[in-house]
Formats: sequence, structure tokens, C-alpha cells
Amino acid sequence: MTEHPTEPAAAQPSSTATGTAPSAAPSTAPSTARRTLVLAVKLGLTGLVLVLLGRKILGQENAESLRAQLASLDPRWLAPALFAQVVMVLLGTIRWKTLLEGQGVHASFRHLFGSMMIGRYFGAVTPAGLGFQGYRIYDIATRTGKPARAAATVGVEVLAGQLGFFSVLLVASAFGSAYMPRSTLLAIDLVLLGLIAGGITLLAKPVVVARLSRAVLGGVPTRIQSLVDAVCAYEGQGLRLVRAVLLSTGIHVGHNLIYFCTARALGVDQLSVGMIFFATSMQILSTFAPITINGVGVREATAVAFYTSVGVPAVVAALVATLGFLVEMTVSVMGGPVFLLRRHNYVAELRVDDPEREQRVAAQIEEQAVEVPSVLRGLSAGAAGGLYAGVVVGLVEGAVVVFGSGAARDLRVLGYGVAAYALVCGAIGFGSGLVLAWLGRAIRRGKTEEAVSFGRHAGGIAAAFGFVLGVFRVRRDVFDEQLVWKSKAGLTVLLGAGGSALLVYLVLSTALAFVARRRVGRVLAHPLAAAGLAATLATAGLLSGAPAVAHTARRTLGAAPAQSGNVLVIVVDTLRADHLPAYGYRDGHTPALERFAADAIRFDQHFANASWTRPSFASILTGRYVASHRVMGKADALPLGLSTLAEAFAGSGYQTAGIVTNYNVTPYFQFDQGFDRYDYLEPAFVLGANDAQAKLLLVQMARRVVERFSPARPGSAYRDAADVNRAVVRALDGFDDAHPFFLFAAYMDPHDPYYVHPYDGTPGYARATHQNPGPEEADRLRALYDGEIAYWDEQFGLLVETLKQRGLYDELTIVITSDHGEEFMEHGGYWHGTTLYDEQVRVPLFVKLPFSTRGGAVVDLWSQSIDLMPSLLAQNGVPASAGTQGRDDLLRADFAGSTDVLAEEDHEGNQLVSLRARRGGSEVKYITANEGNPRGLATAELYRVDMDPGERVDLATDVPAVTTLLRERLAADQARARSGRIENVEHVALGAHREALGALGYAQTEAERPAGADAGAPAP
Repeated sequence: MTEHPTEPAAAQPSSTATGTAPSAAPSTAPSTARRTLVLAVKLGLTGLVLVLLGRKILGQENAESLRAQLASLDPRWLAPALFAQVVMVLLGTIRWKTLLEGQGVHASFRHLFGSMMIGRYFGAVTPAGLGFQGYRIYDIATRTGKPARAAATVGVEVLAGQLGFFSVLLVASAFGSAYMPRSTLLAIDLVLLGLIAGGITLLAKPVVVARLSRAVLGGVPTRIQSLVDAVCAYEGQGLRLVRAVLLSTGIHVGHNLIYFCTARALGVDQLSVGMIFFATSMQILSTFAPITINGVGVREATAVAFYTSVGVPAVVAALVATLGFLVEMTVSVMGGPVFLLRRHNYVAELRVDDPEREQRVAAQIEEQAVEVPSVLRGLSAGAAGGLYAGVVVGLVEGAVVVFGSGAARDLRVLGYGVAAYALVCGAIGFGSGLVLAWLGRAIRRGKTEEAVSFGRHAGGIAAAFGFVLGVFRVRRDVFDEQLVWKSKAGLTVLLGAGGSALLVYLVLSTALAFVARRRVGRVLAHPLAAAGLAATLATAGLLSGAPAVAHTARRTLGAAPAQSGNVLVIVVDTLRADHLPAYGYRDGHTPALERFAADAIRFDQHFANASWTRPSFASILTGRYVASHRVMGKADALPLGLSTLAEAFAGSGYQTAGIVTNYNVTPYFQFDQGFDRYDYLEPAFVLGANDAQAKLLLVQMARRVVERFSPARPGSAYRDAADVNRAVVRALDGFDDAHPFFLFAAYMDPHDPYYVHPYDGTPGYARATHQNPGPEEADRLRALYDGEIAYWDEQFGLLVETLKQRGLYDELTIVITSDHGEEFMEHGGYWHGTTLYDEQVRVPLFVKLPFSTRGGAVVDLWSQSIDLMPSLLAQNGVPASAGTQGRDDLLRADFAGSTDVLAEEDHEGNQLVSLRARRGGSEVKYITANEGNPRGLATAELYRVDMDPGERVDLATDVPAVTTLLRERLAADQARARSGRIENVEHVALGAHREALGALGYAQTEAERPAGADAGAPAP
């Protein structure tokens, strides 16, 4: 194969190109101020890149482990790895020079090597290395004035590079049988052969590019035709292209050698060269997906997937990739000094053959005399179409949210949906109309009728959003987020949604185009008319009023019992007893609570009947064990057939109000039963949305974007104590003096996300994004947790002062307790809801009786959450509710205490039951767990809690006779707990509510237990 000249024989070479173009060399030296400015800009860019590189390197998932491994690293393997990287840069420079010469651009190796290093420097921090290609195109284009040739060179270089990579992967696949079946390897090889054949076709016959451009673009403008012509310049230069592919193959061999060296440096000796070459090639292949910048994280995950399948530890597998990445970055960083040292007025040794080639190409393009669309009219049609599409999408999804909600319907969602989607879709239509109209002029296409353009924009945008909304909601609401797209059901959903979207497009675009052709329709198709309609509908919806809160209708209050008094029950979410100074904790700071304790009875051994919010709240409000009320799963609602504490008070002449900020106990889950007013203090959602509006997909997407850059800010998951205090004061203002009141207030501050107080801008530490913190995090998280408790205590002190100022404090019964505790590695984990050890179920209980009766007393007897409801009712002369299982003498001086304390849990796959009991003079705790539970708990544990309060020494196998007796006793207690239980468990559709639950740390894809399954573990 012989090479042919790139340009016609008549072409005369130009003079050497200097500056930014051959004829644009500066006549005078630049001023000192200009040189200083250029240097400052270069220093700034260099510093920015260094910072980004540092963040990428230090932000690697295994950076800490990498530093720990450096002590055992064999440095002898790092030198050949660095050498291989340098050789790769040299080969890349030669390839670039070779292809530039095919365009008639001649540059010195010295200049191109410097530009290659600078390009690597910027490419290290840009997606897909765009800075690498971009800088080289910029460098050649500005110094020659030939951007088409510079871009075509890099484009062909990339294609040659992929051919080299595919060739290396094809050869390395012979060693892939250690990782995957031969049938899979054969399929990969067939795909590679197809890609190689296609690439060779494009390189050998670049005229195909010209034909494709004419078929797709028709008559094209000068710049596009110049680029196409530049690609076609390689026609007949077969040897040059073969050389580029061979150089690319060498580059990828060198790249694989780097990872072979890093594997050996880390002591991975069981992998052959071929096995490492195949795995490394698959790492590179995985980074083709533009998920992260330059595949950071994806590369490591792929290495782990391949190497662990042949016995390499996961951490070492990740380190092989991480160390290879560091070697690459080490060489890339060297481009920084080159960038700084290269003078801005540096004269490159460049020569361009036939500089008038582009002008000749332009002269050959025939002008097409066609009517072209007005850019302004195209913009108008697109904007109007987008606005109408937004109205349609906003109304449809808003209606789905409103009428698909189990809670009170908030019609304001319709107005909000119209406003939000009209703005977004209108902006999309505006941009689309502008671009398409401009392309119509640029590409010399015929005019599209404005009415048709308007209809197509509206139909296309509505169809696109309809498709996304359809698949999103079907997967979430119908398949409970368990749908796999690469399955028969998943493909069926995609095809169904695609067909529906196509139908929407055809109907909407045709109908609107038909209307827009009419005289009145032309007015309606104007963007101002569309904006006016959207604004009218949005305003009407937003002004439709707040949703009706359950049980707000005024009712006739009967006479209250003679001994009745005002009652305030405060539940502080996630507050464990042993983190309060009143319970002996030395590192806490709760002066307000300690002052209050002097007026109250403190129950030293009080226990929750579950270790996560919803079942525990249900036990507090119903006086029933979990096995009786059967509220345990994420989709379980409080049964309407149960009598609650609020209903009992309301039936005896009390005014009732509830204030919560935990999504688990909202009206959606029916916890508002019996309350005259039940306020759910919604988190501060993005875009000014309320709880109902936040269920719109657009808001959820915006929320995820915001949380990606500004995670866990105060108010993002729940409202803090100051907001709850304000709501409590509003509720007090709503009570009259003629009847007693029952006020229920739930605070959330000790629950994650944990914030520094006073808030200093540091993002909160949230379970949602840190499901499994390392053991080293325990002290820091414990300190943050204590800080949240101290903040709540400060606000509680302010509330007490308010009660005293209003003259309510003395006669008021005030209860302070919690629903569960929190774990900080006491038993190898964090958070709550997955064990029944005391750090999760021992909670505080303070009760201030009217006029501080028995203030300062301490009760050492056992009590539990189910005792609160019947005891508060008995104290105030209210008849006990049927089915109550707790004691009613908790607040009496002769309280005898519970002999058995039962706790149950069925959450995140952990089915647990615990029994605290006395046996002779001993206090013991027996815990059972299901086989194969995710937490890894033993199926049976036994602790002597009077001597081992930390539950460290498991005696289950040491005293089998005692274990057997407690197993039988637990079975009897469970049978009693199930007596009078609700037979039909009430479930609600989670749907969009998963977002709110996810913000509180509950995994959004957690599979729920089957409907009708009993809460708690099976009887042992």
C-alpha cells in the first residue's frame, strides 16, 4: 500500500505558522501586564487541576487502605510501571504526529510532546478525558488556523486507539476463561470482531463519512463540510493509518503492563500475565460508560469483580486498580510544570501544506435556495409547545399524586405540578425551538410550518416525560422497586411505556397542529397565551386551600371525669436512657432535664417494646404488644379498629392535639386517630414543595441533585426542636379553658442526620448515606448524638419556661419518654431497628404528676411502653380501652413493676424476640433470632443482665437447662401477647412515600414481609 499526497499537486506550502495562525504573528512583544495576567491565569488553572487531582486521588474508596498497604509494597515494581506510562506517552505523541502529517500539518516532536503532557494534565480531571482531546485540538487549531484538520486528526486518532484496544482485548480474551464461561467469551469476541471490522471500514474508506453526512444533513455548511473533507483526507493513506493502529496497540499493551506491575507490587502472584491483561482490558471497557469522571470507582469495582472470582481479597483487588490509577496520575501531574513553563508567545515549529484547502471546499458547496424558518418563529413555537406539554404533564402527575394518596388530598399539588412542569418543559421547548430553527438555517433545510412545529414540540416533550414517569411509577408502585429491566417483565414495561408515549405524541401533536392552523388556534399557540393558561391553572390550584386534616371537625365535648387534668406526652425519638446524666452518663449535658427530674418520677428500668419508630409508637399509643397491634413493616398502618390513647381521652371530654415530624407516624399511616388536630411538620423540601408536592417526580429528581452537592442539611429529613416547640405553643393557644386537654408532641433531634450545634454549615451525618460506618467512626458519631441531645434539652428548657409563664406547668401531667435507642458499635453495628440489646430498647421515662407529687422519686422496678396508656387513663379517671395489655398502676405509689418484659422486632430481615425475666434472685434476658438474619445474630442468646448490663457474655450454650426454661416461658408470653390481636393487618401503598422513609435511613428497596405475616420472630 502506497501513500498519496494529502493535497492536490498544485498546492504550494505555506510559510511556517507562528502565533495563532500562519499570517497572524505578533509584531510587538506583549506588555509586562499582559504577561503577568497570562501567568496568573495559568497558575490559577494549574492550582485548580492540582486540587481536583488531589481530591480524586484522596477520594478513592480505598485510599485509606492503600496507605496502610504501602509498608508492605514492593517498590521494585513501580519503576517499570512508571516507565511503561512514559513509553505510552511517547507512542501517543508519535501517533499524533503521524496523523497530523496526513492532514498536511507538520510539527516538531518537541512541541507535540509538550502539548501531549499538558493535555494529559487537563484530561485527568475531565469526563472521558475531554480535556486531553480538547487541549490538543485547541493547540493545533490556534497555531495553524485550521480547526477542522485539528479535530479530524484527533477523531481519527481516537478511532485508531479503539481499534488498538479492541485488538488487545481480543487477544487477551484467550485468558478470560478463568473469569467467565467460554460462551460469554465467544459472544464478546464476536462483538469485538464486528467493532474492529466497522472501524477498519471507516479508516480504510473515510469517504463513507462524507456519504453519511450528505444523507443525514443534506447540503451542509462550510465548517461541517470542511471537517468531513478533513476526515476524507486520509483516503489512500493506508500505511499511515496502519501505523497509527499499531502504535495504539502498543499503547494499550503498555497500559495493561502498568496494572501487571501494580499487581506484583502488592504481592498478587497467583495471576498470570494473560489473566491480568484480560481483567485490565475489561476495567478499561467498563469505564466507557460515562458514570464517573474518567471511570473513577467503576474501574475499581470491575477489578474487584474479576479478581475476587479467582481468590484475590477484595481490598487487594481494589488496590491493584487504585495503585495503577496513581501511577497514571503521577505522569499526568508532570504536565503541570510543562504548562507553566511554556511561554504564551511561544513560536511552535509548525508548517501547514495547502492552507487554502478549506476555501476550495467551501466554494464547491452549492447554495440551496430554499425558504428557511425564522429563528424567532421557531423559538415561539417551541416555547409554546413546551408550556402546553408542561401543563398536561403537571395536571396528569398531580392528579395521580392527589387521588393515589391514602392521606388527606391536597389539591395544591395540581397547581404546583402545573407551575413546575410548565417552567421546565417551557425552557426545554424554548431551547429546542431555537436550536432546531437555527439548524434549519445552518443546514439549509426547508421550512417547517409553525403549527406543525408547535404540535411536535408539545407532543414530543409530553411523550418524553410521560415515558419516564410511566416506567418510574410502575417500577416503584407496582413492583415495589424490585423490577429488573433486563427481564421479561422489565422489557414488557419498557415496551408498554414506549408504546403509550408514542400514542401520546401522535395524538397530542396532531391535535395541537390541527388547532394551531385555525385563526383562534394561532392565538392559543402563542407562548404568551400558553404562559397565561399555565399561570392561571397554577394559581387556581395553589389557592385551592390546604388539605383537610383528619378529625378537625368541631365536636361536642362531654363532661370530663372529676379527677381529669391536662396531659402532655413528649416522645423524644431515638433517645437512649444511658446517654442522659440523670441515668449516670458522665459525658452528657442536659441541665433542663435534670431540673425537670427534680419535679418528676424517674423510672430507672423502662423498656420499649420494639426498636424502631412505628411499632414502638403504636405500643405507646395503644398499650398493646407488637404481636397484638401488628404494626411492624414499613407498609403497616395503625389499624383503625384499635382504640388509641387519643381516642380514649377524646371520648371522655378532652381536647386532643398531636404534633409529629417523623414521617413514620403521619396521618398516611393512620396515627392521627382520636386527635382533633394532628400536625405533621414536614421537612424543608427543595423548590419550596410541601410533603404532597414533594412526591412529584420532578421534585424528587431536584432533591437528589441538591443532596448530591449539599447532603443532609437541617430540616431535610425532619424539623428540629425549635420548630416543634412553636407548634406546641400554637396547639396550646388552640385549647379552651373549659375542658382538659391531651397534647402529644414527638421530637426527632437525637435521630440521624446528626448535626453540629450550633449549626456551622457542616453536612449532617445520615444513615441514608452511611448505612455501615466503620468502627473508627463510633466516638465521633457518639459525640454528635450527645450534641443533638444537648440541643433538644436546651429547647425543652425553653418549653418548660413557656409552660410556667402560662400558668400551666404546676397542674400539668408531663411524660417524657422515647420510642427506642441507638447503637454505637456496642454489638458490632450502628443505628436501630436490627437488634433488641439494651442500647436499643432501654429508654428514659420521666413523669411529672400535678404539683410535682413524688418529685425526685426513682422507681427501680421494670416498666415498659405498653404501661403508659392504661396508667395515664387510670390517673385521669378515663375508662380503660378494651384489649389494653399494659399495667395501669405505673403512676401509683404501690406500683409493683412488670415481671416479664417482652420486645419484638421484624425489620430489614431480622426477626427477633426478647424476654427480660427474673429467675430466683437473677435477672436474665433471652433473645431469639431467625436463621440467616442479615445482622448475623445468633439464633438464641442468654445474658445475666443484673451482672452483665452490657450483654457481653452469652450464656445460652453454658446453661442449656435455663435456656430451655426461658424458651418455654417466652413461648407462653408470646401466646398471651397475641391474645386479642387484630386479625387483619392494614397495609398502605408506599409508592412515593419511600423517598421520605429513605431520608430517615430506611433502605428504599427493602422487601416487605408478606401481607398477613405476624410481627416478631416465630415462637421458639
